Amino acid sequence: MDSTIPSPEQPESQPVQPPGETPKEAGRVSYELTVSEDKLEVRLSARVEGDVSITVEDLKNVLKEKHISNGLVSDSEIENYISQGVILTEPCLMAKGVPPQPGEDARINFFFDRDPHTMGKIKDRGVIDFKEKGDIPQVKPGDVLAEKIPLIKEKAGVDVYGKPIPVERAKDAILSSGTGTKRSTDGLKIQAQIAGRPEVLGDGRLCVFSEIRINGDVNLATGHIRFDGFVDVGGTIQEGFRVKAGKLAAKEIFRAEVEVDGDIAVDGGIIGATVSSRGNVKCRFIDASHIVAWGDVTVESEVIDSKIETNGALMVTPAGRILASQVMARKGVAAAQIGSETSKPCTLTIGVDSNTKSIVKALKEEISKKEEEKKKVEHNLERITSASLQLSEHISKWTHSKDQTISEQSSMKEKLEELKQENNPTGPAQAKWTLQNIERKLMSTEDTLKKLLDQQDQLMQTTAALQSTVQELDSAIQGLQGEILAKLEEGQLKEKPTVKVTKAIYDGTTVEGLHSTLVLKESLPDTLIREEKVKLVSPEGEETFEWQMKWTS
Repeated sequence: MDSTIPSPEQPESQPVQPPGETPKEAGRVSYELTVSEDKLEVRLSARVEGDVSITVEDLKNVLKEKHISNGLVSDSEIENYISQGVILTEPCLMAKGVPPQPGEDARINFFFDRDPHTMGKIKDRGVIDFKEKGDIPQVKPGDVLAEKIPLIKEKAGVDVYGKPIPVERAKDAILSSGTGTKRSTDGLKIQAQIAGRPEVLGDGRLCVFSEIRINGDVNLATGHIRFDGFVDVGGTIQEGFRVKAGKLAAKEIFRAEVEVDGDIAVDGGIIGATVSSRGNVKCRFIDASHIVAWGDVTVESEVIDSKIETNGALMVTPAGRILASQVMARKGVAAAQIGSETSKPCTLTIGVDSNTKSIVKALKEEISKKEEEKKKVEHNLERITSASLQLSEHISKWTHSKDQTISEQSSMKEKLEELKQENNPTGPAQAKWTLQNIERKLMSTEDTLKKLLDQQDQLMQTTAALQSTVQELDSAIQGLQGEILAKLEEGQLKEKPTVKVTKAIYDGTTVEGLHSTLVLKESLPDTLIREEKVKLVSPEGEETFEWQMKWTS
């Protein structure tokens, strides 16, 4: 950005010229000012015509007229430009803004393979073999499973006009612990508490699961199963039985209640069951069941007459179908066929977050616990500080007493020497007796003072430990607050959720989003449905926007 600016007008009064001489032309100065594209640097040069001088104030006025106010060079630097003539030969730096400093996103380093194997091996034509599993990582108590590298906060810049230069905000990352793990006091590391297999759940919690194996069915012989680790059921979880586990594999779930912290893998179907998982659910088919999952729900063949709620996606692919079911899938739905000519219509809801609120609530509760713990520590710190002050007063008194006793000891020693010189037969003996009493008093005082100083050292160590705990709790609270922010940002999907059908979606199907709803009036082949913001123009030419469910084939 260039600008040529005339100098301030010369005074109107001119010296009188001798008769017959031509008057001298008034001097003139023009300026060329350049502002860098990023508005962080200003350079100025001058061009002089005639007899005229340039002052520091002249140059500063040029900057002022252009509203350049930040990062100005010093008057002495401007004076050098003028005195050395540099301002007349090249553009001189007159102002420099403060560039923005981008931050760094927080990141989490995991110290184990998070995906050693899938829940099943995909064979030809998309058929999933749930029996084919890979190696499982193992950890022992005390192992560090993950470490959070905190974010480095960004700093906004300021341009030469004094206006802030925005910078993209660094994002925090969530590090949360679950079954079999614990977080460090500062919230930056997670360690295993038990031996077993580590796993990151669908909601982001890091867990360690031990395991048990049931060779047959879950029935009267086994009773209900409650186990924090991995439960591997070789048969069927029978009607009326409950299984609560950290992770589950089974041949079939039939009219049972299942609550699992991690993933669920079923070789066969889930029939007439109520299933809850904070991880992923994979099975061959789902019939007349209610499934709640925080991860993805993957089905090989079909979902019939069921209710599916997932914070991930429902995938009934590559050739599966969904019939007479209600589905809430935050990340979308994919199937070969949705609905049929004879079944009841399906209702599909996409883009709705089902668990962010509960996670944020849990994080806030954790913050409250940390703040309560911090209050207790600060109360103890106040009590220790008060005791330390009282102890310091006692030490001061006993130190003064020691100094007095030493002074008495010195005086008595001098008096004893004087009495010895006087040849007084009784005086020295009396003085020696008094001196011995003073020395006993001094020893007692020093002993008391030593004990008090030892107590003071202990209080100082305790104070330092409590102060360190307060700092750690502050750091942990800030980390949790960052996790809340990160979770809320995470809830905003980068990619719009869709309903994707490779064969047909039948009329009567309802597709709901965050802002709009579509009821299909006709069946559609090979269709993609998503919620989009559409511009509307009124007859008067006014533009408005509204959300609509749009489909493309």
